[in-house]
Amino acid sequence: MAHILIVDDEDKIRHLLSIILERKGFKTDQAGNGREALEKLNAGGYDMVFSDIRMPEVDGRELIKRMREANIATPVVFITAFATVDSAVEMMRQGAADYVTKPFDEEKILIAVERTLKLSSLIAENQAMRRELKRTDERYTLVYGSKPMKEVVSLAESVAGVDTAVLVTGESGTGKELIARYVHTKSNRNGNRFVPVNCAAISPNLVESELFGYEKGAFTGAGKSKSGKFEYANRGTLFLDEIGDLPLESQAKMLRALQEKRFQRVGGNEEIPVDVRVVCATNRKLERMVNDNKFRQDLFFRINVFPIEIPALRNRKDDIVPLAKHFLKTLAVNENHELTDGACQKLWEYPWPGNVRELANVIERGMILTMNTGKITSDTLSFLRAQSSGGGGRLTINLPPNGIQLHKVQVSLVKQALEAAGNNQTAAAKLLGLSRAKFRVLLKNIEDNKNIEKEGCNQ
Repeated sequence: MAHILIVDDEDKIRHLLSIILERKGFKTDQAGNGREALEKLNAGGYDMVFSDIRMPEVDGRELIKRMREANIATPVVFITAFATVDSAVEMMRQGAADYVTKPFDEEKILIAVERTLKLSSLIAENQAMRRELKRTDERYTLVYGSKPMKEVVSLAESVAGVDTAVLVTGESGTGKELIARYVHTKSNRNGNRFVPVNCAAISPNLVESELFGYEKGAFTGAGKSKSGKFEYANRGTLFLDEIGDLPLESQAKMLRALQEKRFQRVGGNEEIPVDVRVVCATNRKLERMVNDNKFRQDLFFRINVFPIEIPALRNRKDDIVPLAKHFLKTLAVNENHELTDGACQKLWEYPWPGNVRELANVIERGMILTMNTGKITSDTLSFLRAQSSGGGGRLTINLPPNGIQLHKVQVSLVKQALEAAGNNQTAAAKLLGLSRAKFRVLLKNIEDNKNIEKEGCNQ
């Protein structure tokens, strides 16, 4: 039930209003003047205010002025004995939600309460929405300082103003959706929806109905027609994440929708036009999938008009500490947390196989572990040591009864390291606990052995 503050220098007026309101189930509180009311309002918890205009110390007009200065959005209903049109207009201009005149009756009071509480509800919803938008903005803020990411952002800005298909690639956790949102934000579609769809999370037999919608009776359970993501994103941006997981049988319909900018719902015959900018993302090698006949070549060409590759976090180390400090602010575990120099060094040295997503998780874990001290140190992040690629942790491999071919194990590990490091030899060497020079020697030995094996086969 609503909580109402009654402000009046006359005891009998406050008492009468309290009786009227409490009889209807409202909770009330009282203040004898504007100064006292401000103290109570600063403590919060009120849904509306009834206030007299003429009061000693701080009157009603001064009260509403100070409320605005303090960003207190609680709506105010003025009580006045001077019911002229001019005074009413002046009160509303000062920011009053409504007014009642003395002498007042119960019906007038309750009508004013009903109208004002609706306004109070709208104000509360608006404030909640603003807070959520602020959190969303912070969540999707691009934080970077490295040269590779500056190049990525520059590419995104270049293509944002043109309705060209964009394909964002990179390892899992690098921030592909953030770049897609950035393209949308910088485009002339930013006043419309950004609609993310994770193709990998949709059941294969539901992909088409999810993307294109369906007509009533199209299949069992389709009790009414439903629009799909394409229609929902009309005039905005449709972000197709994990596009490499789109089933082959759905790719032909996707290609036609992108080419013709129109489609049919599942079970329908009507051609539905749509104005959508499509941004796709994947952590898979689509070229290889095309060669293996797992992805349509024509669809690949259609979505790969403007490719943007996001480098792995280990290849843009200058972003690690700024990102970590950003997560300290946005994760809201404790506002006073800080990273020591030792912790920053530890973060910088770690190879981040899970990229930015892993970094966010590590910072959140570090904050939870240091709730009392508020200081994340290198010791706090000791849990990274077991996962570190620096050779500090022990790895035990049980030798099979029939033995193993060490050369093949080396080849496999080198391939995995290069793939994880995006073919960056320095990063791959760190993943194996080697210097770059030793890693290159290992690569050369592997290549020499491969050549010897080829010559043996040719003889």
